[in-house]
Amino acid sequence: MTARPLRLLVTFLAVALVALRKSDSLLNPQFWAEDGGLFFIEAERYGGWGLLFRPYAGYLLFIPRLIAAFGAWIPLLHVPAFYAWSALAITGGVAWWLQSPRLSLPGGAFAAIALAAVPHTGEVYLTLCNVQWITALGLFALVLADDAKTPATRFGELALLAAVGLTGPFILLTLPLFIWRTWSRRSPWSFVLLGTALACAAAHIPSLLARVPDVTATPWAPFHHAAIIGRRVVVTLFFGTTPFPEFLCATLALGTFAGLTFILWRRRAIMPPALIVLAFALLVLAATGYKERPDTWTLSELNNGDRYFFIPKILLLWLLAALAVTSRPRLRPVFFALLILPLISNAPRFLFPPAIDQHWRASCELIARGQPVHVPILPEGSSFIHPGRRHLAP
Repeated sequence: MTARPLRLLVTFLAVALVALRKSDSLLNPQFWAEDGGLFFIEAERYGGWGLLFRPYAGYLLFIPRLIAAFGAWIPLLHVPAFYAWSALAITGGVAWWLQSPRLSLPGGAFAAIALAAVPHTGEVYLTLCNVQWITALGLFALVLADDAKTPATRFGELALLAAVGLTGPFILLTLPLFIWRTWSRRSPWSFVLLGTALACAAAHIPSLLARVPDVTATPWAPFHHAAIIGRRVVVTLFFGTTPFPEFLCATLALGTFAGLTFILWRRRAIMPPALIVLAFALLVLAATGYKERPDTWTLSELNNGDRYFFIPKILLLWLLAALAVTSRPRLRPVFFALLILPLISNAPRFLFPPAIDQHWRASCELIARGQPVHVPILPEGSSFIHPGRRHLAP
């Protein structure tokens, strides 16, 4: 059981690592993609409170729209900073929750550190549009948690489930896991959580059905898909940017997940929820892979869509940490070495480079004067149009 002081220390370390790795987002805050072109401008135009349940891309985004609604009360210049610091606070909250002593899988402290230190491109950190990839881990942790005992804890869990369940499509992926939780425990609280999860999932259905499918998607190529997973998850974690041929990448992917399945099945009595963690990682890879068609990506491409591999990498490291904690003494060094290897292999990419300044202050001055502005934002080349505040409807 994790002691509270250690839990606080690990949470602080996770927040500090995110702030260190992407310090430019806090020192020179700028809008990223939908943060400006969707959440900010729609909150400006229509008022944020009426948009809390407005879908986008086929699902709801309650938490980003809630932050944008509060951001409408922030001075214009400081809105990007408010978004970034809000995302950092959410990351700290999830890091705290992953260490809960009520979670039945050991290694939560390692999972919290992995949340902040995992090798990736950094697009997930400190942005509203990608905060759903952070909160999804908190949603999944709720599946693993023991039943809440006090009214305050139960209220907090329901609030967490409702807010995160209405943010992104991950409630649809975790719904089978909530069903498993209810079936395996048969406790009244499990039924309450399942009912809430069903309601959140149902709230996404109309917008998902209304979404026009991407007719340009290429046919699914299973071997290449496996190779992309091997490259973007296994190779990136343990070998950095080292180029590997497609056959080896696919072999690493299939071998890693098959080997983990075998090991975790043999240790299911010691770590009962470990197979559920692995199942969720595979669900995320399958669902996001189907949506984004990684078959169209090349093995040399590491930046585009890296958010789709963020959760599986953290869950893989969490499983390795759980194995390290529960293994025999002679095997522990092997698993701990595997946990340290990602930091060594990716040390040159640990800190994210500063983004190109899009001069938000200059845009603010024009917006405040009531002039229409073509606002440049990140990633470079993106923008949105602000009509000027005098032209906004009251």
